[in-house]
Amino acid sequence: MALRRALLEVTRTLDWQSRSKGCSVFKYPVVYYRTSADIMKDRPILVREFIHSALYDPRFGYFATRPGAVGLLEKAIQFNQLEGRNAYTQHLDSLYKQSDIAWFTPVELFKPWYGRSIAEAILRTTNLSVPLKIYEIGGGSGTCAKCILDYMMLNAPAKVYNNMTYISVEISPALARKQVETVGEVKSHLKCFHVECRDATDRSGWGVWKLQL
Repeated sequence: MALRRALLEVTRTLDWQSRSKGCSVFKYPVVYYRTSADIMKDRPILVREFIHSALYDPRFGYFATRPGAVGLLEKAIQFNQLEGRNAYTQHLDSLYKQSDIAWFTPVELFKPWYGRSIAEAILRTTNLSVPLKIYEIGGGSGTCAKCILDYMMLNAPAKVYNNMTYISVEISPALARKQVETVGEVKSHLKCFHVECRDATDRSGWGVWKLQL
């Protein structure tokens, strides 16, 4: 659903203004979205190329141009105060109406529990005799990283938290900055949190890998 909403934002045509000499004239805001024809032009492209351009192209990609592409809740939802599913969906509807964003990620809606459950699983299943290194690809607003680091700070052995590294691989410069801001609400997290602003699908960003037969 998140991808569908983003693509709809990208491919829609905005603000029909007038007709002049039989040609359609359109007025675009400073931040605007291109149509599929702008991305494809006169050549066939793979679906993955179209989606990548629509979402990440620095000139007109959804995540590169749209402010508030991923929602950030000011406070966690108090689920114990909601009486059933209908109350939850109504509350969610009001959140979307109050916010100029396309969607809230699950980690945002269910914070801090979503991120804490991931952190608990990491502590339970990982070899902690070596420094812990976590990679997150597409960290959104940074909520997942902050919740995991919060849990590690409070529940992991001190040497695990003090020596761990959390790396967010984020293609959007705007979201990369937001992640640092969110995680930086707890100053001690910044010593282990780093953002690599790059395309995670580009193999060159992961160093040299040797194929083992």
